[in-house]
Amino acid sequence: MKFGVPSASLLAPLALPTMFTAATLVGTGVSRSWVILWQVIAIVLWTTVVTVVATGVLRVVGG
Repeated sequence: MKFGVPSASLLAPLALPTMFTAATLVGTGVSRSWVILWQVIAIVLWTTVVTVVATGVLRVVGG
């Protein structure tokens, strides 16, 4: 992948569960600590985005 572990960790949740991405990256020889760092960052970012969107949708629907 062109941008490596950061892009795989941030974009892969669009298609695959995080655990599959992490296992694949570690299986290809990437350092576990590097994968864990980027998986944590991705999980925090995705959770934040989903929460912000859901909160906004609920406010619009709830009036």
